[in-house]
Amino acid sequence: MKLFFHCCQSTMIGILVCGAPVVVSQAQDAHQHMHSDVPAMDATGKRSAPKMDHSLTPEQLADLREKISLYRAMTDREAELNMAMMRPNYEWYVSDPGVSGDFGVLVLAHGVGENSDRIFHDTLRPMSAEQPTAISFGMAMMMSSHIQSGVDDLTNAGAETIVLVPTAMTQYNSLTRQWEYVFGMREESSYLDVPRVSTNANVLMTAHFDAHPLITEILVDYTNEQSSDPAKETIILVGHGPEEIEDNVLDLDLLQPHVDRIKAQGGFADVKIINLQDDAYPPIRAGNVKKLRRWVSGAQRQGNNVIIVVVTSASFGVQQKIIEDLRGLDYRFADKGLAEHPNYQKWIVAVVSERLAAEVEAEQARSAR
Repeated sequence: MKLFFHCCQSTMIGILVCGAPVVVSQAQDAHQHMHSDVPAMDATGKRSAPKMDHSLTPEQLADLREKISLYRAMTDREAELNMAMMRPNYEWYVSDPGVSGDFGVLVLAHGVGENSDRIFHDTLRPMSAEQPTAISFGMAMMMSSHIQSGVDDLTNAGAETIVLVPTAMTQYNSLTRQWEYVFGMREESSYLDVPRVSTNANVLMTAHFDAHPLITEILVDYTNEQSSDPAKETIILVGHGPEEIEDNVLDLDLLQPHVDRIKAQGGFADVKIINLQDDAYPPIRAGNVKKLRRWVSGAQRQGNNVIIVVVTSASFGVQQKIIEDLRGLDYRFADKGLAEHPNYQKWIVAVVSERLAAEVEAEQARSAR
């Protein structure tokens, strides 16, 4: 781990001198929080965003309904209640105060709840001892102060380059598009037009999980923990998934290699993948649940046992919904989140390294012109 980060620091010199910030910057002392909406940090490293007024103006409701199909099916009151039920956005700074470095890592996560978020946080502790590391939890639908505070904390620790690690499964979802908007990488927001991040740092974003082999290894390990007779087992990978049908098709295409690798390695009777599209227009989600139940019942009629493997970073959240969706059916549940596996940190190190190397290569190409 230490060798990786030190090597990356030494190769970043050209970028830090010549690289322009990806986002709009403002003149400021990089070692002070200059943003009035950035909350104070508690003893554990958390900066909880201020309590939001979830009432929506007619213009905001119209904007949400234009962008997200789920809100088109809701009354004004239902839309406000839906927003109010969302978990708070907040930053959790992972590194100890004495850790500093030329670049920092900001992990962008949906967030689920206290227990799951703590498991996620603790997974990053070894990495955070080597390099300034923070997590921004939340969807940034109505605010972005939790992301701004993560950026500020990393620059306060000396980071002149900040590497964003998005923890959605692929790029095809509204959450990633909102993150990109917040960092000035996309013109349109996917939710509401929240404030964009202001920083003098050079901001880079890594690849998503996609079909990375380290993620496949996690899924294989979780499957094997529940497996006893592969030739008579059907494995079904179940993800949260994006809300839009078009995104879901692209998302599943990118994740298909996990299915193919598990088939090749495990000798299972069958391996399938499905997204619940948990935030989709209700009939879409209901159709996916019906399909999933049909797969489970069909496999059992063929004499196979079913192993459900959840495909998500978080340790809790969609897992409970899957239990409700499959009520009355017999199956084994590999319900651990990806973040609980040692490969999760290895994946972050790998994609950060790849992104920094790509930036070095790009800077060398620019210098050679």
